[in-house]
Amino acid sequence: MRSYLIIFLVFMSWCCSSQGNEKQPRILIAYLSRTNNTKAIAEIIQQHAGGSLVAIELVKPYPEDYKTIVDQVAKEN
Repeated sequence: MRSYLIIFLVFMSWCCSSQGNEKQPRILIAYLSRTNNTKAIAEIIQQHAGGSLVAIELVKPYPEDYKTIVDQVAKEN
């Protein structure tokens, strides 16, 4: 059985608030989810860290069949 690494991208940049020079983080959480499991984890991270949540969409989506996906990802890796 192959295991796959799910990567959450959390980008933080610092910007000045509108009320002075106080630095505040701006957070972007980007995720890729085929079965919505990763989406659920990304939403939990957003609840705790705040920020914007963005789904990464593939130009050519993975096929529905799991075995076909595994074979395709193996070739891509």
